[in-house]
Amino acid sequence: MKIFNAKKILFLILVASSQATANDNKEPRTNDKTKVPLDLSFTPSFRNIYEIDMLNIDGDCTKSDAKKNTLPKDSRFRETLDASAQTLEESIVHVYQIPATSEESNWFSKPFKLCKKGVNEVQKSNYKRIGGISTGLLVIPFKLRSGDIYSDSTVGPYISYKFERFEILGTAGISQIATSEIGTEKVESKSGLTYGAGVSFEIAKDWDIAVIVGKDHLSGDIGEKWQYQDKVWVSFAIGFNFTR
Repeated sequence: MKIFNAKKILFLILVASSQATANDNKEPRTNDKTKVPLDLSFTPSFRNIYEIDMLNIDGDCTKSDAKKNTLPKDSRFRETLDASAQTLEESIVHVYQIPATSEESNWFSKPFKLCKKGVNEVQKSNYKRIGGISTGLLVIPFKLRSGDIYSDSTVGPYISYKFERFEILGTAGISQIATSEIGTEKVESKSGLTYGAGVSFEIAKDWDIAVIVGKDHLSGDIGEKWQYQDKVWVSFAIGFNFTR
């Protein structure tokens, strides 16, 4: 008897999270030229939790007399496509949404500078990542198959898209897969291909928990005889995010 339906669980989690995100920031004022459904963006996008100061693009983050522009709380902005403009000291961004209650401004259709260092530094706690594509390495320490735990480890690259409350990711990599059945004395590990998808949630500042659903594939005769060839497994992971 199956303990859970992995695909159904993942679908229900995504639906609930999407509905919660859709209820935030109703009736914002948006720049029609840059509006994208669901805030989809290839570059990182952010929402400021408090009012923050940005500089004109020619402003100097190290000078206290630099002209500042105060961005209203709950506005949204994203990094420009020019990767060379994003450094550890500053980022060049475009504002694409401000609250409907804010006065008309000249925020749209021009870039601004967000200072990460210097006297005009904006603390990371004042704004939050809500979108954009990310890449990295994903470690899957164990897998659940038919209600049993297997210590098949997987390390591989992943690509993900970050929403405000959750992150959708896909991964593929090489695994060391235990091919013996539980209860046997002989245990063998074979290299195989693992691929999967999942969803990650931020449960506290810089801490994430993830649910991953995937399949394993062994080549040759071993794969044809292996009882879990291309069958669904589920894994859970918790980790610390160093880049948020």
